[in-house]
Amino acid sequence: MKEYTLISTDQDLLDYRKHLDKNNIEIVAMDFEGEFNLHIYGETLCLIQIFDGTTYFVIDPYSVSREELAKTLEDRKVMKIFYDAISDSKLVYKQYGIKMQAVYDLKLLVDILDFEKKGLDAVISRLLGITIEKKKKFQQYNWTLRPVDKDAMQYALSDVEHLFVLKKMLFELVEKNGSTEELIYTIIKKSVDFDKKTIPGILKSFEYKKLKSSEKNLLKKIFDIREEIARELNVPPNLVMNKSQLFSASKNFQTIKTLEFNRRIPRNIRNKFIEQMESI
Repeated sequence: MKEYTLISTDQDLLDYRKHLDKNNIEIVAMDFEGEFNLHIYGETLCLIQIFDGTTYFVIDPYSVSREELAKTLEDRKVMKIFYDAISDSKLVYKQYGIKMQAVYDLKLLVDILDFEKKGLDAVISRLLGITIEKKKKFQQYNWTLRPVDKDAMQYALSDVEHLFVLKKMLFELVEKNGSTEELIYTIIKKSVDFDKKTIPGILKSFEYKKLKSSEKNLLKKIFDIREEIARELNVPPNLVMNKSQLFSASKNFQTIKTLEFNRRIPRNIRNKFIEQMESI
């Protein structure tokens, strides 16, 4: 059982940064847990897990100010080891307008080494011979819940537990392969474009690309209405209308009339949804 310090106030966050400064800690391992349209609408930062090589910390972003969070994540004096940091960086920028600084993304090293399996758990298993337990149990855990389940918290901390060791081992492999210069180029080229507009995954899918131009236009209109309703109810968009239904309606709009709604969608909202659809 990993012991950790919970950071749930601005003063806690200030004390954490004082701890780093007092102990001359210039590098930490960090990871996020978030909600991504699975239990509620939208994308939300739910937890920040940190390991400084000795002590574990967990920041509850629901309980601290945006200002103090920015001071922590934008601090250039403290390097933050992540694994696959791009989506995490974009999440905090989208939600808070925070541009994370001094990020060391180990996924870039794995890309250069061209491992067959590049997920964090696979890399930990390959290099350390360790299997992360209860992964499936918490893949769909609702991280918006408070308090966080004890086992879920331990699972979240396991994502930062091995990053220091992985950093050392991966860099040694990069050096051994003579790929240090390639790593430098990759780090420069892979810098996060915070201002790049995010395109919904469904509009980049193979199914979408196969649609006719008129069907694509219709799908976009239905998609926007679905988003509006989901936002109003604070539910995942797929609960209003799933992907299969969305594509079916774009090809044959008459399927809207036989749409089966989830029981969580109130009747008045169902009627509103249909009315908006019919006005397209």
